[in-house]
Amino acid sequence: MLRTLLAQGRKLDAGNARTDSLGADFGRLGLSFIDDIEKKHPDASAWLSPLDAPADFRNAIGHGSETRIAALEAGGGIKATKASYRQHRTILNKLAGTMDEVVGTQLATLLGVTRPW
Repeated sequence: MLRTLLAQGRKLDAGNARTDSLGADFGRLGLSFIDDIEKKHPDASAWLSPLDAPADFRNAIGHGSETRIAALEAGGGIKATKASYRQHRTILNKLAGTMDEVVGTQLATLLGVTRPW
């Protein structure tokens, strides 16, 4: 029953991993996820900013929206190049590592145990 309640209405099941959906999903568990990520690492705010760009770009490509693709590229957030891919991949990997640390620390605090990983 607990597993069902934790997953029920989860935004990540219905959409892309975005700053607002991550905050909402972890917020349901009483975790101040986005704030704690930003406190954990000085560059985390900069890592969170481009989180939505790959999903927006993929959606624009999937829907054949040339106007949206051009707008995203013109905004400087993302381009259809290997260099842009590598840049976003590096940022997302750093963000994922920080997210992992934050969740581990929050679980340890919540459960009163040592960090589980």
